[in-house]
Amino acid sequence: MRPAFRPPLSSAAPLPSNPIALALIAVLSLTASAPTRAEGALPDVAARESGWQHYGTSDEGESDYVMYTRKPAGSDYSAYRLEAIFDAPVEVVADVAARNIVDPAFSQKNMDKTVLERDAQGALIHSHIHINAPFISDRDVVTRVEFDFDPTSKTHVVRWRATDEGPPPPDGVIRLDRSDGSWTFLPSPDGKTRAIYTSHTEIAGALPAWLLNGFMSNTMVESVTGLREALQRELASR
Repeated sequence: MRPAFRPPLSSAAPLPSNPIALALIAVLSLTASAPTRAEGALPDVAARESGWQHYGTSDEGESDYVMYTRKPAGSDYSAYRLEAIFDAPVEVVADVAARNIVDPAFSQKNMDKTVLERDAQGALIHSHIHINAPFISDRDVVTRVEFDFDPTSKTHVVRWRATDEGPPPPDGVIRLDRSDGSWTFLPSPDGKTRAIYTSHTEIAGALPAWLLNGFMSNTMVESVTGLREALQRELASR
């Protein structure tokens, strides 16, 4: 069965460390087609968690995923939730995801990432996103990243949110002040990992919400693809 949508993948393929940067790349390149809805037997997330509506799915072997969307109260921008299975133990998947999110080496080419603080509980990260397009200002964001682990359920969570901590934005740069998301990694009985990825970002400035909403789902899939490839490299190096 052909997947419902297959966005173009980055040739670099590291795990995207910031969904804001990916959203801006997608909007400005305008190379991806908007995803379409698909029907089929899916996990009933909408029934378990109020407001989530099925948006699309792929059943392409190891790249399976299901995506949902909803509109947060008071926002013109859609939030997205993607569920996928990773063929590796939960502690390995969570460790690779956490390291890639905070490691400046995994920044996109158009983004400078600086770790302002780092400890076992999380990190404070400043990201400067270079737009390189006429009439559109660079963006930056300071993100508070937090790591959490539930020893009873063996669930790992990496969550992030925009914060007013850190340095002020440089002259001419627009600060993004509303962005949040998370990775939740849960163990499955067969030794694999169930991942739940959520993201919601308000792109400040003149970029219209109706344009951005059509591309955010593509960045979610790219993030999962990047994590799969980073995980493969990690396992191959052991």
